[in-house]
Amino acid sequence: MLIVFSGNTSWSMYNFRLGLIKKFIQFGYQVCVVAPEDNFTKKIIDEGIKIVTVKKLKRSGNNPLQDFSLYREYISIYKKLQPDFIFHYTIKPNIYGTLAARFCKIKSISIITGLGNAFSNNGILFHVAKLLYKLSLAYPVEIWFLNSSDKSIFISNGIIKANKSFILPGEGVNTTAFSPAVHRPENTDFTFLLVSRMLYDKGIEEFVQASKLLLKKGYSLTALLLGQIDYDNPEVIALEVIEKWQQEGIVKYLGSTNDVKPYIENVDVIVLPSYREGIPRILLEAAAMEKPIITTRIPGCVEVVEDGLNGYLCEVKNVEDLAIKMEKLILLPMEERDKMGNAGRKKVLADFDEKIIIDIYRQKCDEYLFQKKAQAILSS
Repeated sequence: MLIVFSGNTSWSMYNFRLGLIKKFIQFGYQVCVVAPEDNFTKKIIDEGIKIVTVKKLKRSGNNPLQDFSLYREYISIYKKLQPDFIFHYTIKPNIYGTLAARFCKIKSISIITGLGNAFSNNGILFHVAKLLYKLSLAYPVEIWFLNSSDKSIFISNGIIKANKSFILPGEGVNTTAFSPAVHRPENTDFTFLLVSRMLYDKGIEEFVQASKLLLKKGYSLTALLLGQIDYDNPEVIALEVIEKWQQEGIVKYLGSTNDVKPYIENVDVIVLPSYREGIPRILLEAAAMEKPIITTRIPGCVEVVEDGLNGYLCEVKNVEDLAIKMEKLILLPMEERDKMGNAGRKKVLADFDEKIIIDIYRQKCDEYLFQKKAQAILSS
């Protein structure tokens, strides 16, 4: 049985789903990744995983002719591969990949990892996305969401039927790899770290301004930014803006990395004041490593952080509230911060361990592949 995992970047397939894909190979499935070529394509190949690259996928494009070419490319790929089942991730694979799977008569599941810019307002982009999603999501056997709010938005807008929806509790984290730090960070200053792509809707500017407020109050703190500058995204923060913040002595930009663990290990607190999320992987990784977290009171984040238990929640786009929560953690005794960290790891182990997620995938896949075999036997 050949299973395809199809996404909009090789980077996301490697960083978010490598453990899942390798487990499926161990289970005896043939596996193929379908995604555009980037710096992580070779890493996938080096893991012994087959990958077919998509040439026509432009994440930020809205050209109908280009998207129709993408749809045709997916049809060509799926006809050659002839997979038994496909998992699609992110908007364009979920729309055009799913339509192509339908054309090729291949069963699929769509995973909505987040709603993105299209659902941030009621503009024309929202209505176009709603129409395309409604058209394509009539065909997967199930549509998975990472939080109940995103699921409710799709149901209330008539995009999908409720009986086809399912909540996947995040994309999982390897709690063995992301284990508590052996050594306490030896920081002169209290250190906060924000890990994400450098986008305004991740709350990065609010983090910078909140850090500035606390520095003006006389606190000795270090505010760090880690993540790639995603120029394909309309919310991108240009390097020149980040460099200006650095020159003002507010934050330090660490660039991007292939291994986030040592960065998490060597800070006191992880911060993510995002505007909208599915289930942020960085929060799961931080909690698994017993780090207190500050994040926004939004769907996707509130599933990971319980206010006062394993971190603090702040209001979206509220610099002052974010600064208050950062100050509370600076003033909190180390023993109390340790308790928060312990509570976070317990929560991840109970709800978000990668093993839980892999079991769900395998059960669902086996269920639909069994149905396929049964139908083949009956029709013969």
